[in-house]
Amino acid sequence: MTRRNPKNYDGTRLTTHQIKDVLKELKAKVDEARHKQPDEILRTWPEIIGAGHAGRTRAESFKAGTLTVRVKHSTLLSLLNQYEKGKLLAKLQQQFPASGIREIVFRIG
Repeated sequence: MTRRNPKNYDGTRLTTHQIKDVLKELKAKVDEARHKQPDEILRTWPEIIGAGHAGRTRAESFKAGTLTVRVKHSTLLSLLNQYEKGKLLAKLQQQFPASGIREIVFRIG
């Protein structure tokens, strides 16, 4: 029976890993996956929009880089589209860089 060595193994390195290194890598992967999840984006919407508008808006869905938000009044819809959309999008992109968010769509409802 022959014994196999890992690819590119030169015989001097350890082939085992320390648990602290493995856990660090695993935590990074879990954090990245968590920031890609649409549920996390929808859950944090009230924090992104702020307490003043959180009760009048509701993040409804996040699909293909587009966040759809329901707004209670047409006046608020207009204000968010004209003045706040860019700031909100920048906040979301900063908080969820791996999500691929490209647009926010406001709808009355």
